[in-house]
Amino acid sequence: MLNPFPPKPMKKPHPFLLVVLAALAGCSPQKPVEAGAPTPPVEPAPIQVRTQQAGEAAMPRYLRVTGQLKGSQEAMVAADAAGKVVAAPIERGTVVKAGDLLIKLDDRSAALALKEAEAAVATSQIKLDWTNDELKRNEPLAANKAISDTDFQRLKNDRASAEAGLAAAVARRDSARKMLDDTSIRSPFAGIVSDRLVNLGEYVRADSQVAHLVEVNRLHLLLSIPEPSVGLIKDGQAVIFQVAAYPTKSFNGKVKFIGASVRETARDMIVEAEVDNADGKLKPGMFGAGQLDLGEERAVVVPSAALRIEGTTRKVFAVVDGRIEERLVEIGEAKGDLVEIRRGVKKGDTVVLSPQAEAADGMKVAVAAQP
Repeated sequence: MLNPFPPKPMKKPHPFLLVVLAALAGCSPQKPVEAGAPTPPVEPAPIQVRTQQAGEAAMPRYLRVTGQLKGSQEAMVAADAAGKVVAAPIERGTVVKAGDLLIKLDDRSAALALKEAEAAVATSQIKLDWTNDELKRNEPLAANKAISDTDFQRLKNDRASAEAGLAAAVARRDSARKMLDDTSIRSPFAGIVSDRLVNLGEYVRADSQVAHLVEVNRLHLLLSIPEPSVGLIKDGQAVIFQVAAYPTKSFNGKVKFIGASVRETARDMIVEAEVDNADGKLKPGMFGAGQLDLGEERAVVVPSAALRIEGTTRKVFAVVDGRIEERLVEIGEAKGDLVEIRRGVKKGDTVVLSPQAEAADGMKVAVAAQP
């Protein structure tokens, strides 16, 4: 049986309605952001910096050295005579001039021996004078053959013997005088008494040491130069050194004596630098550490303001493509406001001057205009 009410055909939607539906669909709410999601980082603004290029300059070269000070003259003064000490006018630290009395020995025996020797000289002189008179008196007689040639020759021999006797007597007198002089032991040079080795009443022999004397106005710094550096040493080179007693003061010297050979055991050579010590601050035996001037050599340098020191670390901040590049560097010598860079920076690199505390590797920079 046929359906008396057949279905009505569907109408197509109006085009305006389709546009409205599409707009509503585009305005539908988006998916909400989940809580706790990371926020993208915001790069800080560039920091203002002043820069300068690494350059090249002549920098000093030094050889690090150590050594010990000694007096330019130093002696263990010994006696030349034997005797008992009767005077010792020196003490440790006494300043003496050349010829000053150090030790006095008993001189009574030496004085008596000198008197005896002087008397012998006088006797010999009288004998020589007598023989001379006899020879002169007999010369005319010998010429006239009034006396024999044998007798006249005997007079000549007597005079020669008297001359020899006088010479021997004079030598004994001079020896006795020296023995008397030797009882006064005197300073051989100007210096300071480091130690007095005898006391009053002691008996000394002719080889006994009585005092240790050191010249301190001029000192010598004995330097040990390693074998590889021997060829760098020249006469007159300047030495700057310090001693522990005066840590903030530097002393100067000049190479005076260069060793002739390298020591086989230590493989080094001893060099002596002369040091003026007119003020007496330096003492023999002090240990010195310093540097030997070797001239200058061209090297890469940066201003000292570009260097940042953190403990034992030395670093600079280079500028590469508008960003900071932190570099660890090995520094060398300093000269004025320049510092030698041996490793870490090349000539022409741009470095930051007086880097700010917040300066760090990778930060953007804005180079300030140079004044």
